[in-house]
Amino acid sequence: MLKIMGMVLVIFSCTALGYGKSAKISRRLLLLREIEKALLLLMGEITYRKEALPEAMIRISGKVQEPLGVFFKETATMAKKYPGEPFAHIFKINAEKYLRDIDITQKDFEEFVQLGEYLGYLDIDMQKNTSQWYLQQLKIEMKNLAEEIPVKKKLYQSLGVLSGIFLAILLM
Repeated sequence: MLKIMGMVLVIFSCTALGYGKSAKISRRLLLLREIEKALLLLMGEITYRKEALPEAMIRISGKVQEPLGVFFKETATMAKKYPGEPFAHIFKINAEKYLRDIDITQKDFEEFVQLGEYLGYLDIDMQKNTSQWYLQQLKIEMKNLAEEIPVKKKLYQSLGVLSGIFLAILLM
């Protein structure tokens, strides 16, 4: 009886790991879409309303989901509080604090932080061009990810179940 309980727990655990990995991929795509939305809103505020970057960030912070909303709000607050501090440094500190542990890859995170290096100190046209370049890269990444998701989700879920069964048989 104890062996059967152990086998069931091993199968269940491995299956949960597979489904967890599957869900993480879906969350990554949602977060990349939210980053795209935030950047489009930010560029709209800067380009059309002629808002300063901190004010534009505060304005959009309520329009995007967490943790991006908190990230933009805190970045704007710190930029106002420490006007002599380079914006790229403030952007990077807050990205590390609020966005490091979300379900995006290291590459996604580094590209987002790199975007912060170009915001704030360039003129509006350069900020717009840099943002458009980043958005193009983001769209390519999202397109590739959207194509991969069905296959990878099925793979992770199947591997989770099969590895659980394999381990249960092995430990029997």
